[in-house]
Order: sequence, then C-alpha cells, then structure tokens
Amino acid sequence: MTPQPAGAGRGASLRAVGSRVPPWRFHALRRVLQLLPLLLLSLPVAHAQPGANKPIKVGAVSALSGPYTFPESSQAAKAYLDAVNATGGIRGRRIEYFSLDEGSSSAAAAAAAGKLINDPEVVALAGSSGLMDCAVNAARYEAGRLMSLQGASVSPSCFTASHVVPLNNGPYVGLASAVLFARHTLRSSRLCAVVLDLPGMVEGYRQALDRLAKIKAIEVPPLQTLGPEQDPAPLLQSVKAQGCDAVIFTGHEAAVLRWSEAALAQGVHGMTWIYLTPAYTDRVARALATRDGGSVYVMAEFEPWKSRSLPSQDWRRLMQEARLPLSSLSQGGYVAAQMLVRAMRQIESPINRETVTRALQQMPPTSHPLLGMPFEIGERRTHNPNRTALPLKLQQGHWYIATPTWIEVPELMAP
Repeated sequence: MTPQPAGAGRGASLRAVGSRVPPWRFHALRRVLQLLPLLLLSLPVAHAQPGANKPIKVGAVSALSGPYTFPESSQAAKAYLDAVNATGGIRGRRIEYFSLDEGSSSAAAAAAAGKLINDPEVVALAGSSGLMDCAVNAARYEAGRLMSLQGASVSPSCFTASHVVPLNNGPYVGLASAVLFARHTLRSSRLCAVVLDLPGMVEGYRQALDRLAKIKAIEVPPLQTLGPEQDPAPLLQSVKAQGCDAVIFTGHEAAVLRWSEAALAQGVHGMTWIYLTPAYTDRVARALATRDGGSVYVMAEFEPWKSRSLPSQDWRRLMQEARLPLSSLSQGGYVAAQMLVRAMRQIESPINRETVTRALQQMPPTSHPLLGMPFEIGERRTHNPNRTALPLKLQQGHWYIATPTWIEVPELMAP
C-alpha cells in the first residue's frame, strides 16, 4: 500500500490562490521572528549532551559459521536498523550494528561476546541466534548489565537467564505447543515425539514436557532421540511399529527434509506429521507437497509470513529488499530490533547501556502484530515472552492456518 501524501485528505481541497493576508498577520510574523532566537535558547539542548552525535552501538552474537548456522536473524535485525537509520535514527543518532560470529567453539563464543561486553558504548544486543552463546555468555551479560534480545534461542540456558530475552518460542515451548495441538485439536491417542539430539537440548525437552504434564494434567509422549548424523530409517520403522497416529519431529529444515525422504523410502506414510517452526518454509512446502506423507503441520511462532496484514507486508517488503529468506528466523530478528528501538525511543535521558536496560525492563506489556501475546520483559530472572504458536497445515504445496486461535503455553523453562 502506497502511503497517501500529507494533505491528501479533506484539507487538500482548500484553495489558497488569490486569498489576501490581513495586515495584522505580517506584524505577528515579524514579532515571532524577533523572538525566535530567545525561543530557540529556551529549548532543551539535547543535541549538546556528551556523545549526542556518536552512533548508538548495538551488537549480536550468532552462529555464522560451523556445522549449524543461523545468520538470518541478525541479518534481519540489521535490515530493520538500517531502515531506522534511513529515517533519521534515534533522536538524530544513527545505529551502528555489529554481528559477531560465535564460531564453533566455546572460546570463539566467549571472545565474540567479550568484544561487545567490554565496549561501554554497546547499549544492547538484538537479533542474536546461535547454539553456544547463552551457555557460554549468559552470566557475563548479566555481570556486564547488557541485555540481549535474541531473534532465535535454542539452548535451555537462553530461557533461564536474567539478561537474555528470546523472541522466539524456542524448541521446548514449541514441542509443548505441538503436544497440546495434537492432543486437544487433532485428538491424537497414540502420539510420538522425536527430538533432534543436539548438545544440551534433550534435558530441556524433558523438563518442558514434565512441567506441561503437571500444569495441564495432560499425557505427554516419551521422547525418542535422533542424532544429527544418525540414519533416521531405524527410528522411522520403530515409529511405524508403535502404531503412532501422529509424530512430532523437532528438527530444523534440513533434518526435516532428510526425515521426510527417509519416511518415503521406508514406506512409512499415512500418519500425521507435526514439525516446529524451522520447517515453516517454502522449501519444505514444495518438497513435501509431492510426497505421500499423510497430513503435515507446522507450529508457527509468529504471524504467518504470507499474511496480508499491513505489519506482515512491511516485514516482508523489508526482507525482500535485503534479499533475506522469509522465515521465523528473520521474523525473530526483525521483532527483536523493533522492540529495542521502541524502548530507546522512550528514553528522555542520554541513551547508554544503563538507560536502555532500564527502558527494556520497564516497558509495559506491548502488543506486536507479529506476536500472539503481549511482549513484556520486566525484572524477572528468566524470560520466555513469546509462548504462543499458530498451527499451519500443508495443502497443495502451500501453508494454510489450521486453527483460528493461537495456542498459548505456560511458563515451562523457569528454574
């Protein structure tokens, strides 16, 4: 939608041609011009504050190299911050964004975070997404009083830290939402759950399901694990032998495609497959559309990226201009950067690490059109502010909303 130019409403039809200006207006204008220097001197001189012309530094620590990479989240955050800079930045200050690589080792993750923590001009992190950052650096972010709004969090330690705020559901809440959907909506009686066994994650899955069972008084499936390089064929045959009517699989996009190919090769079909947000992509939709794999669902963590709502169109346009994939990863980075900017625009004092942290913690519950629940950080010791998911069903190579309401999951990861 092309914005209407200012004055395109009813006032645009008013005619000024040929109108006379009364003499008293000239005298009033001259008086204003005489007083203008005094009026300017009486205004707050925010531009004269120390550092007022320096850029506002924002960082991210993400998996940009190694066997599992998640670059889209920080790239989307940068795209949004670049757009903010193009419209004048924050009170005339541009935002300088640093996306650092956690690499494939704890030492590399610590070094990347250290550069940001030790730079006093870095006011916050936005759009981080990786496997090791939280486990290695969460306590250091707290000690440095540096808030990290993560676009996509994976490690359980991301959801049990005071200064890390995941914008995504995370795999644990994602699994819980899939269980609720399978039990309450699909009425599955023989539900199976297979989780990708990445370092440190299986215990998080178990904790989430144990708490879900207690809070919701619901039967949860036992966990079955699949290693990243493990052949899925034996596990698929086991799932078939168990007579599962629905199977939840928590793998990322590549793992889901490999799982689906193996299911086709093994003749395992006719059941319902439920995947988490990483499978919500056009690539998965195209690949699975031609396979006899029964019903296929994904759990979307944000407003579906093909939605025609105006906020979704703005996000989609920005991602397409930046040549970034339309996915939950880029949605998370976009929302993380947007929430940080909202907080910074509320700060009346100098913008620095302390004032930004305080603004984020004091931000009231804030609705966001891409989220299914109001966003709030507060001063809690742990954070999982996005705990809603919208089930989508695959039909003829496209994703369609399967239920009209978001599924909300209770707090599951707090210690």
